[in-house]
Amino acid sequence: MSVNDSVIIGMDRQKSPEIIMAAYHDSQGVTNEFKINELKHANRLFAEPSALTSVFDVDKFCYVGEYEEDIGRRNAFLEALEDTFVRWPLEIKDRVKELCGNSGDILIKRGERIYVESSYKYGDGSASALARSTGLIHLAQWQDSFDYYMLNLFRKPPTTMSPPRAMESSSFDKWSEPTHRVRMMLQQPLDLGAQSRYPTIPTLPEWQHLWSSWDTLVLHIIPRRCLHDRPIDLRHPFIFYLGHVPAFADIHMAAAENLPLTEPQSYALWFERGIDPNIEDPSICHSHSEVPKEWPLLDDILAYRDRVRMRFTNWLDAYEKGGRRAEAGAARHVWMAFEHEALHFETLLYMVLQMKPGDIQPPIESSFAPLGGRQPRESWVRYSGGYDLVFGLAGDNESEMQGQDLPSGHVFGWDNESPQIRISLEPFSIRSQPITNGEYLAFLQAISSELVDSLVPQSWISLDQEPALSGDYGVRTVVGTPSITTTEAAMWPVCVSQKQANAYAKWSGKRLPTEAEWIHASRTYHLARAQATGNRKAEFTECETIDGFLNLTNTGSMLQQPYDMFVPSDANIDLASWHPQPVAADEATFIGSAWEWTSTPFYPHDGFKPSAMYPGYSADFFDSFSDQDSTHYVVQGGSYATHRRLAHRQTFRNWYQRGYPYVLATFRLIE
Repeated sequence: MSVNDSVIIGMDRQKSPEIIMAAYHDSQGVTNEFKINELKHANRLFAEPSALTSVFDVDKFCYVGEYEEDIGRRNAFLEALEDTFVRWPLEIKDRVKELCGNSGDILIKRGERIYVESSYKYGDGSASALARSTGLIHLAQWQDSFDYYMLNLFRKPPTTMSPPRAMESSSFDKWSEPTHRVRMMLQQPLDLGAQSRYPTIPTLPEWQHLWSSWDTLVLHIIPRRCLHDRPIDLRHPFIFYLGHVPAFADIHMAAAENLPLTEPQSYALWFERGIDPNIEDPSICHSHSEVPKEWPLLDDILAYRDRVRMRFTNWLDAYEKGGRRAEAGAARHVWMAFEHEALHFETLLYMVLQMKPGDIQPPIESSFAPLGGRQPRESWVRYSGGYDLVFGLAGDNESEMQGQDLPSGHVFGWDNESPQIRISLEPFSIRSQPITNGEYLAFLQAISSELVDSLVPQSWISLDQEPALSGDYGVRTVVGTPSITTTEAAMWPVCVSQKQANAYAKWSGKRLPTEAEWIHASRTYHLARAQATGNRKAEFTECETIDGFLNLTNTGSMLQQPYDMFVPSDANIDLASWHPQPVAADEATFIGSAWEWTSTPFYPHDGFKPSAMYPGYSADFFDSFSDQDSTHYVVQGGSYATHRRLAHRQTFRNWYQRGYPYVLATFRLIE
């Protein structure tokens, strides 16, 4: 397929076993005759019409089928009704012996089966899972009136952030792990190495896809004439980030190889670190690189970028193909450069969204569905609490690992993810869905007009010249500004600052979740949903509390793994789309479309040690425990622009200034 080509793929939907078996076992025996005809056809192919014997005695076989509901697979067999032989005609015995080593008759005992075929049935998230594994974009889906079949429209985009991934389930089940594997894992201890979702060191294909995404953003979506613009005053112009990402990577590769920096070495001084001043008082800012009197020429920066990328390519080739020893410190430098670039992709994207919409060059053509109904019914998920929650990354001690071989299956994390800590949880209920644009608009229309101006999201843009809230607003995306009153954007999670989120929560009589509550709600719900198969589906639907549904004695170790293995495979992350998606109406969604604000200030874990490789990554942004009104707060989850490695690693902690209005962050309520 070429870029922007489209394809329609039909799928047979998962149904009850009764419907499946009735479809393949009709009372008139047509399917049985159809399958038996396969043996008759084999007889015609293998034997001459004048042959005295047939290869298969078709009267001694019958058609049987079975349905594996857990994975949506229906299997067909031809079963021997009594002992029978496969008898090869004389004309082909020599060929059979050449192929099989034996041309003698083959005994098939009564009850033994000849496998014929398997057909797969697909669940609600199968189309999105297929898109994720192929790099396509899932645009639309149509179903018949009985909900037996579906047609799916896909388009090939210019790029994706991650390389296509192998199918996680033969039926593209909505949940990341096939049910039979879930059951297996629940019955035996988990091994950290065996359960690591990703290679410790990002592979060269991962790097190449990340570079492709980055180049799409900085060299296509941002016009060349706009690269010196600063759509957000508190950030450097775009041109800085084109040099910053390769300069940061080169500093770490030079440390990994113990070799000099890539020329020109002055780039490491100018581009090493950007700015993130205090939004209330911009004179307060962490240490950062000296700004040159004049930024280098774009072509010079791109040539430098290419030299750095070649340096990484050579290192990864030597590691992946040449047997290079993986020293833990060097591997951490390479990993750190990768996640740094992935994080800055999102930084640059939310800066782009503050440009004039007419200046943005869309990466794809896009359309938005009209608003088809009311906001989803508000629903809540309950948790019983009453125990300690363990979270954080274990076994990732940077100083102890330095100089050692990289352990198999190791998971790296940033310094603020360690060490593991325990926090007591009280009972709580959390909203299934984040607050939508439509709900937030209703909030603004209900409060005093004097407060409105400070609470209108920067993620919105006025679509007309009417006074505030009298006209229409659109949501800023790189593919358009869909109306929040007439399109699906009304159902998207609203992106706001933490101050704005708190204002809504106070108005509604609720509050924002703590970091611990949000993490526990997310990973516990995902695990419980993965276990809700077969007879447990109804039990899950009717359970009073999610943690009550789970047996935490048997599953507690799974909840402490670095990666959430049960994030829905159709989660809107990693550029699954170039904008948020409508919130789900029938189940809780925690990962995708936007990060989620918590009420937890960005503090270090007890026992925190700053990274020697990047000491200011976290420490420069921690607030004093004595602060009554902290500056930075933790966000959890992941947005549509968040790399899947980050969105799936449940120990990852992101943070923003509470008043920063530009980020892709939403919120949900708790009571």
